[in-house]
Amino acid sequence: MRVYNHKIRGIAIRLCAATLTIVLSAILIASSFSANAYTFSADISLYSSAAILYNVETEQVVYEKNADTAQMPGHLAQIMTAIIVLENCDDLDGTTITANHDLYAELYSYDESDDVRYADIDNGDVLTVREYLYALMLTSSSEAALILADYFGDSSGQAGFVTMMNDKAQELGCTATTFQNPTGLYDTHQTSTARDLLTITNYALSLDDFEEIATTQTFTPTTKNSENHGDGSDWIWTHSNTMMDSTSDYYYEGAEGIKTGNLNNTGRSIITKATKDGTTYIVVLLNAPFNDEDGDLQYYHLEDAATLLDWAFSKMTYVILLEDTEEIAEVKVLNSDGNSYVLVHPESNCILLWCSDVDSSAIQKVIQLESEVQAPVTAGQVLGSMELKFSGETIATIPLIAIGSVDRSWSNFNLYALENFPNSPWFRYGIVAGCILTGLYIALCIYAAYRAKRSVIPEDPIHLIPHTTDFQDAPQRRNWKRDDTVFYHGPDRSEKEQEERKTKQTSDHFR
Repeated sequence: MRVYNHKIRGIAIRLCAATLTIVLSAILIASSFSANAYTFSADISLYSSAAILYNVETEQVVYEKNADTAQMPGHLAQIMTAIIVLENCDDLDGTTITANHDLYAELYSYDESDDVRYADIDNGDVLTVREYLYALMLTSSSEAALILADYFGDSSGQAGFVTMMNDKAQELGCTATTFQNPTGLYDTHQTSTARDLLTITNYALSLDDFEEIATTQTFTPTTKNSENHGDGSDWIWTHSNTMMDSTSDYYYEGAEGIKTGNLNNTGRSIITKATKDGTTYIVVLLNAPFNDEDGDLQYYHLEDAATLLDWAFSKMTYVILLEDTEEIAEVKVLNSDGNSYVLVHPESNCILLWCSDVDSSAIQKVIQLESEVQAPVTAGQVLGSMELKFSGETIATIPLIAIGSVDRSWSNFNLYALENFPNSPWFRYGIVAGCILTGLYIALCIYAAYRAKRSVIPEDPIHLIPHTTDFQDAPQRRNWKRDDTVFYHGPDRSEKEQEERKTKQTSDHFR
């Protein structure tokens, strides 16, 4: 009974811890502050050449080692092979492919035969695309990789499929990844990094069916081929990640498959995930040595994975670094009706994933506030921000908001506006606008005068010479009265004769 009660108590404690973790994760996701990437230096030693530890809930890398150093990914490249197939197959169960042993020719001529993984897919076997993916992800089957690449590589077969793999890596933002084959077998030009492989894995986990396939421990194909496999009862594929196997020396509670990959020329690699008390981590480890100093065979990649996960689950916890009830500072309020200042506090709690070995008092708080603001101020109005810095890097930025409201005093505001109008930008804008308009008016006047001067037509000078008239000899006119008789008469005869005589004389002269 005591043992039973102890188990019940342990389960209850784990459930409470998981619930608390989920609640804190939800609060963290819903919070308004922005968190940046930051890592911790763990007091651990790893055999792997490169490593990265990623918290799924916070989407945060908490530990890394040579994460951007180019490495050969080995069979981990098959994760991208699975991505291309999943994105180009509409029906995983309804699409079948017949295995063709002619595709295996390159496997038989491969120098390092121990690198090649087989799932006993024989010539003529008919399997669904889903079944091929299980063979690929659980056993690192080179046959499955070649068959899928040939089928989904369009007319160019494997070469076209590799092009699709590289295009997808570039689309995902992988800056140091190049694929040369879908199998992950040794090629000096096939390289990636721990960070890029984390990006690829996270994307794969976002696709339908990938996680279900990649975290399954064992799988038996439902499509039988009696000629090659009898009744198929012995045709079972087991995940190569023995951290899932409760009978293994490397069993790790909460661990889930994903992918392993080994190459004789580089080492052992693994990508796995593990969940404990509602917190999930993804581990990427590249190229741990096969043997120890004495030449004995070792599985250092599994040891490194357990070491990192133990550290994360024991040392990483959610910490409230800043509470939203904390009064941070005060801001001066101009032209207020009442209080001449307003207090500010964080817009929300700042909850971050933190290492218990690191004193949180080492975090530097940098406050950026308005020196003064104009009334009115409303409660919740953002008046500044606070940066939390660790080791010189900004790890979070939290908005600072007004605790209460402050009304405006219109009398104070009008007096302030009058006093400061000459210094206001609108005053300067008015002067500039006035100068521009005045200049335009003057230019318009000058242009109008110029056009008017050009439009005047000068008169013939001969018409400007006045005729001399003797006004003394001119007959005096009498004012006409309405009762005067009006007669019309032509010119005097003597005057007419004189004109005719002058005309005749002129004509005779030109003759």
